[in-house]
Amino acid sequence: MEQKIFEKEYSISCELFEKAFGQWQKKFVYPRTYTISILFLAVAVIYIISAVKDPSSTMSYVMTALCVALSAINWYNPKKIKRSLIEAVRGMSDELYRMTLYETFIEISTIMPSEKSSDENEIFGDDPPETVESTKLYFNNGLKILEYDEYFIAYQVKELFYIIPKYCFSDGELEIFRKKNVL
Repeated sequence: MEQKIFEKEYSISCELFEKAFGQWQKKFVYPRTYTISILFLAVAVIYIISAVKDPSSTMSYVMTALCVALSAINWYNPKKIKRSLIEAVRGMSDELYRMTLYETFIEISTIMPSEKSSDENEIFGDDPPETVESTKLYFNNGLKILEYDEYFIAYQVKELFYIIPKYCFSDGELEIFRKKNVL
């Protein structure tokens, strides 16, 4: 078994999640959104020119409206996704996570409190919190870590990312974590 470098438990506030998700969208969602919107609007300009040349062409008006509508939807969807996700995260704001740094990977897990009743706790004693399945992110498997002022974002694929807040690290641990990121 690999030796643990250090382990941290933390929670992620809704505000921190919102900032991190906004940064995530800026890096991975909005560039695609810009490109698709420019394409739709370029096609709309072509149809506008066609409508100016032939004002009786109903198809030019319909296609212009369709291109503008698709461009607007292209911008609306990421905003809607963010709003829905933030609402879902508000319900989980008291979740506790554990990040363990090893030599070759990071393990991130969710810690769920025990579901025992107070009577069971009196009889059997307090159980330690239960750790739900964990995720291992290997440094040699395309792990990328983005650093921001208040947090790190760790990901291997663009569709799934993990937020690791800096407040739980000491300065020495931050340096160790940054050096691991260089590998």
